[in-house]
Amino acid sequence: MEEDNQEKFEIRDLRDKNRFVVDDKFLNGYARFLGIYCVGVYNSLCRHANKTQKSWPSIKRIAQELDVGRNKVIESIKYLEFWRIIKKERLGLKLTNRYSLLSKRCWKSLEEANLKEFSEVYHINFGGLQDKLQEFTTQTSIVRKHNSKEIQKKGDSSKKKPYFKGQQMRFSRNKWWVLPNDGGAWLEFAGLEKDIEWKEKP
Repeated sequence: MEEDNQEKFEIRDLRDKNRFVVDDKFLNGYARFLGIYCVGVYNSLCRHANKTQKSWPSIKRIAQELDVGRNKVIESIKYLEFWRIIKKERLGLKLTNRYSLLSKRCWKSLEEANLKEFSEVYHINFGGLQDKLQEFTTQTSIVRKHNSKEIQKKGDSSKKKPYFKGQQMRFSRNKWWVLPNDGGAWLEFAGLEKDIEWKEKP
C-alpha cells in the first residue's frame, strides 16, 4: 500500500540527444553583466548549433522562441559579439546570418578595462557594472581558494604533481594552468577538479 501512494517520477536522462550545452563560465560570470535577454539569445544559439558550433536561426525565429522584440535580439547579438562569445558572419542580403560559438579561451576577460569599454560603446551605467565586478571577483576568489585547498589536500602536493592528460599543471594567479609538453604558452585550465591527475614526483 505504501508503494502505491508514493509519487512516481522520472530522472533526467543525459543520454537523450534533445538537449544542448551552455558553458558554466557563461552562466556563472558573463550572464550577470549581459542580462536576461542575452542569456536567452545565447541559449537559443546554443540550442540551434551543430557539431561544428555553427548556428543560423533567424532574428525572427529567436524573437518568437523567446517572446521578445527583434531589437532586443539584435542588441543581445551585438553584446555577445563584443565579448567575443560569438562571431557573426553575413552570408548575403537575403540569407540568415551565421553565428560561430567561440571557445571560452577567446572570450574577453571580465575585467574593469573591458567593462569600461563595454559601457562606453553601448551606453551602459559603468558604476553598476563595477559593483557587479566587485561582487563577482569576491565570490570567484572565495571559490578558487576553497577549490585549491581541497585539490591540494586530496593530492598531497608535497609528494605529488598535478597533471592534465599527461601535461604538467601549475597554480598561479588564483588559476590552474596547463603546461603544454611542446613548451608552448600556458593554457588556462577550464576542466573539473576530478580531471586533475596527481602523480608521484620523479
